[in-house]
Amino acid sequence: MAGYWAPDSPVVLIAENDEMVADLIALVVEQAGATPLVTYDGRQALTLVRERRPALLITESILPELDGAGLIAALRREYATALPTILVTSSPKIYSEAPGASAVLSKPFHIATLEVLLARFLAPRPPSGASLMPPGMPPPAMLW
Repeated sequence: MAGYWAPDSPVVLIAENDEMVADLIALVVEQAGATPLVTYDGRQALTLVRERRPALLITESILPELDGAGLIAALRREYATALPTILVTSSPKIYSEAPGASAVLSKPFHIATLEVLLARFLAPRPPSGASLMPPGMPPPAMLW
């Protein structure tokens, strides 16, 4: 298990069975301004979620002890507030509709795709009930 702690940066837990892929994801996470925490085992990942309360989980679908889908399912049962989760898999057909996964990242993946997902899930969120619209401005008729 690897990882370092950077004050005031969100923690991203990476559960990946391939050390080289884990190191690559950790590097991209660091470049996104977050703190990577790496494990190679699904049960250890579950323990780390409980202990460290990461802002994001990136998990491989195939892990020893507890696979990625099982890890996501356990977290969904345990926590009322959903932890954003990216499921990384070389079998997207099998896991394309993984229950509870916020996103699926197919191997091999482009670094830019991972960067977009990190920006999406690590972006600061406004307080509950807060509006992003300036005061007095009517809401838009359509979002897209």
